[in-house]
Amino acid sequence: MNAFQQFIDLSMQSMGIIPLLALILLIVLAVAIERIAFFGRTVPSGARIDRELSAIDHRQEQALREIAGRYRATVFGGTLQAVVDARHLDTPDAMDRYVDEAIVRTMPQLDKHLWLVNAAVTLGPLIGLLGTIIGITESFNVLGAAGPSAGAVTGGIGHALIATGCGLIVAIVGVAANSYFDKRARLTILQLDLLKLMCINRLHLTDYSVGKVRSVHGSHSVVQSAFARPVGAELAGA
Repeated sequence: MNAFQQFIDLSMQSMGIIPLLALILLIVLAVAIERIAFFGRTVPSGARIDRELSAIDHRQEQALREIAGRYRATVFGGTLQAVVDARHLDTPDAMDRYVDEAIVRTMPQLDKHLWLVNAAVTLGPLIGLLGTIIGITESFNVLGAAGPSAGAVTGGIGHALIATGCGLIVAIVGVAANSYFDKRARLTILQLDLLKLMCINRLHLTDYSVGKVRSVHGSHSVVQSAFARPVGAELAGA
């Protein structure tokens, strides 16, 4: 009996539970591959933008526009454009609120399709448990029939445990994927916050305390270092 025929038999004996779990596992793997590719592009882009913003004078609008144009297609594009648009606002609070709106609009891109992984983590073990109950029930039916063979009873229990195992595989893969993507999404949010804080501080604190901040622009910004350090630690631990 080949593997395909065994799969068909298992599918029939589990009343469709095994194919359903296989479909859920395929969905989890498809989402995981798509999100790996997405964050594989996004997190390095954030690091490059951080370096490029650190190297320019934020009072030069053209330099900001060039960076915003270069990364327009990334998840940071909307936030960079908001920084360019809001740079002429009167106060840091006004600019902060304007850029925050752009960051919030970016959030759906970070957790896109991840609800499917979250649902699979919960549904996988439950559906597997349902398959186990169905298999054990069939085994008891065989046991209760006249002249049952030991092989028929143990075979039914074995099929029931396969459903549980498949459900646990779905949950394990889903939990691992979910934890990884939560970490990637958090890093991207930190990069967006760093981008916002860096631009606001350099644009507005320069105007408010010229003596202090302009001297910092010449070497390394104390403000920039204070905000960059936690994110750098996060990236180093990524």
